[in-house]
Amino acid sequence: MNKVLVTGVNGFVGQHLAKELSENGAEVIGVGGPRGATETSPYLSKYYVVDLMDRRATEDLDFSEIDSVVHLAGLASVGPSFDDPMKYITTNMSLEANLFEVALKQNKKPRFLIVSTGGVYDPSTPLPLTEESKVTPSSPYAVSKLGQEQLAQYYNRRGFEVLIARPFNHIGPGQGLGFIVPDLTEQVLAIANGKSAELKVGNLDAKRDYTDVRDIVCAYRLLLEKGHDGETYNICSGVSRSGNELLSLITEAAGVTPKIALDPAKMRPSDTPDIYGSHEKVTQATGWQPKIALEQTIKDAVEDWRTR
Repeated sequence: MNKVLVTGVNGFVGQHLAKELSENGAEVIGVGGPRGATETSPYLSKYYVVDLMDRRATEDLDFSEIDSVVHLAGLASVGPSFDDPMKYITTNMSLEANLFEVALKQNKKPRFLIVSTGGVYDPSTPLPLTEESKVTPSSPYAVSKLGQEQLAQYYNRRGFEVLIARPFNHIGPGQGLGFIVPDLTEQVLAIANGKSAELKVGNLDAKRDYTDVRDIVCAYRLLLEKGHDGETYNICSGVSRSGNELLSLITEAAGVTPKIALDPAKMRPSDTPDIYGSHEKVTQATGWQPKIALEQTIKDAVEDWRTR
């Protein structure tokens, strides 16, 4: 593993991944934007401020010092992708293509872990979803991630070692707005502090497979160490939980019972009733298992939001 380049290192997952890699012996080189204080992180040996959409700017990266790349950078919220599909598709595919092309130009071929999503699967496919399940993306975001997977397969044929991770929903401390747990937590704490009277929600009946971000990044590290070239791996808990269950845990952690109102603006154009995956393949390859209970994840996420 040695020297690992992490793109999007100052994002939600990137900060946890830098810590996970560093504490397990890797030298972490981060790529992020100009905002944030990640460049002072004790987990990074070097920090690049690079716009990966700009091919020439991406050439500032020195791949001669890189053994592996974990590519996290990109647009990650499902909901807004319905409003601007082309932004998601062009951005997420361009970032990845520029990384590979610059590495090729420097005649270097580090091992790449491309982070896709469990959202690429056909939502009508029998559960649990495995790596062999039918792929039919149900959002422009998922279309962009499937495009990233196909780019990865192309560069695999160009001689790069490439692995693809398909994480399902991940939650935990440090996550920003635009995702179910922080969105609900912000509202619940506003009610607890007397700043709001009711909680506005979308469809909370839908069930999803949630995994703590700290377990997710552990899987990424193990895939870099033990994953097989050219393979795709689900990263998930194997259990689905509804939005109502998440809300119950959040309100319990916050010590409040809010009045709830349905907000049509929070409803998505497509919302599958139940989704969960199988992590058997990654477990067999690496020994990884999710360890952090959902109840603990929610407690940590609520406490983290309180401190912001």
